[in-house]
Amino acid sequence: MKIIIVNIYFGMLPKYFDLFLKSCGNNPSVDFLFFVDFEVPYELPQNVRFVRTTLHEVHARFQAEFEFPIALKSAYKLCDFRPAFGVLFADYFAEYQWWGHCDFDMVFGDLTPIIDVARQANYVKIFRRGHLSLYQNLSEVNGIYKSILGPLNYREVFSNDKFFLFDETSGIDKIFTMLNLPVFREELVADITPKSAFLSMTSHDNRWGQYFLWSNGKIKCVSQGGEMKEFLYIHLQKRQMNNQCFSFPDNQIDILINQFGFFNLSEGFKSSLICYSSFIPNFGHLRRYYLPRVIKHVKRKFL
Repeated sequence: MKIIIVNIYFGMLPKYFDLFLKSCGNNPSVDFLFFVDFEVPYELPQNVRFVRTTLHEVHARFQAEFEFPIALKSAYKLCDFRPAFGVLFADYFAEYQWWGHCDFDMVFGDLTPIIDVARQANYVKIFRRGHLSLYQNLSEVNGIYKSILGPLNYREVFSNDKFFLFDETSGIDKIFTMLNLPVFREELVADITPKSAFLSMTSHDNRWGQYFLWSNGKIKCVSQGGEMKEFLYIHLQKRQMNNQCFSFPDNQIDILINQFGFFNLSEGFKSSLICYSSFIPNFGHLRRYYLPRVIKHVKRKFL
């Protein structure tokens, strides 16, 4: 069984993109295909492929599949087309039994659990969020986005410049639900809310002072009592993660992930670093997240 995960990305990469690529490489049973508009400044793992393209070329590829004019003026709008990737990139997916889409603002852990779920063939879709969803590569599944059920119609979504979040729970997932199709929805990911000064998860219990580790290719949430819980990946949406104090020496390393960034850990300073930094709120992140939204709200209300 073969799985391929795709992303289309135009713009500035996350500062920790080399760690993202490393985490892809640590999952050799999955292939990754990324369409980008830049030269890749990193050595690529064997299971990662980049294709140089432009938004104009992607628009032309997508438009060829539809008889009505589509709207694709910005890279962010690409997310609305994700549920149709099984059709739009069928030529790239021919040898795969599953295809999926992901974001770049994340670090993968061990993806073996979802590979096992896919191998059981009890589901036609795995997960319901845009940052990672997998679809069984069957024509009847790849065309489900066209269903008239659900709150969103694909023609309206694809022909309108507005962002509909069609790849999220309010879009394609609603269609699968209304069609009573088997979807694996267990929350196995550390989805970090951007609304917190700490790394707080949206769908799991949080502990004050918790931090994350990328250790031996696994993502683990660690509480100050030493309790660990493993996740498939960590999603760091709308976070700059300014501190990039890590490298990849030949020996295996642990990388601490907290609200300030990424840090190599050694036995000499591991304890003091964790205890000190994991309890301190990152108010700079809150300022960067909320200030533009407050300004936008004020302008909309008073100007």
